Amino acid sequence: MSIVSSAEIVKKAWKEGYAVAAINCQGGNYDIVRSVIETAVEERAPVILMAYAANTAYYGLGWLPKLVSALEEDFDIPVAVHLDHGQNVDLAKRGMELGYSSVMIDFSTKPLADNIEATKAVISAAHPKGIAVEAELGELLRNDGDGTPRAAENLVDPEHVRQFLEQAPVDMLAVGIGNSHGFYKGEPNIRIELLQRVREVARDTPLVLHGSTGIPEATVKSCIKNGMAKINFGTVVRVKFVEYLKEGLGGAVEHKGHAWRVCQYAEQKIKEKIRDIIRLTGSSGAV
Repeated sequence: MSIVSSAEIVKKAWKEGYAVAAINCQGGNYDIVRSVIETAVEERAPVILMAYAANTAYYGLGWLPKLVSALEEDFDIPVAVHLDHGQNVDLAKRGMELGYSSVMIDFSTKPLADNIEATKAVISAAHPKGIAVEAELGELLRNDGDGTPRAAENLVDPEHVRQFLEQAPVDMLAVGIGNSHGFYKGEPNIRIELLQRVREVARDTPLVLHGSTGIPEATVKSCIKNGMAKINFGTVVRVKFVEYLKEGLGGAVEHKGHAWRVCQYAEQKIKEKIRDIIRLTGSSGAV
């Protein structure tokens, strides 16, 4: 199956009451990408492979779409390739040229009017090409090094959501409801009541949950029930993958100096974490 637009699979998920797992692949790490695709095929689930813009310095911005294209014969499920947290319009447009089937333009730190204008520019470039667009309202901060949330400032204003979507009709909208990037220290205060208010004004626009690592499963499921149809995971995947690499090098696998044996070990180990994520979203068996 060919690479599809994120809008296609996220909209279907929203209508049917589940969510699509969106996995940050560290800019296009081969072993993480393979583990995600293999697990999604086994679970018969659609999936979104993401490159966080800041993580593309090593592989290059266009590597993830190229890699997924090279693996197309290995999957018969809908797979989307997403550029996450693009910080400017030119970068988003470059991502479109390089093969991403959806792009995020993140102007959440800017005034609402600037966010709207930048998003409109990306939509104008993307939609004629069949490429989906995600934007963000309510700045999603990164937790402090010890996991302390810095979420008090990032709560989305439902009125801003209404104004934004009237002028910039994106395919998916990430909103800040107490979630942050990174690990949390203690249980995060996710405002489901705020999400419900946002859902009322967002109408048929699927919402996106960022910073999902460490949010209790029951809370994630409540977010899905209230209209979040794309659930992003990154921190837990990258941290566990490195942990498994260390295990392989530490004697868990007889690698005899072969890097691929260590990587294969980590790839197989991380699949169970990916499986947990896919099952949490409720997307298993959706294909």
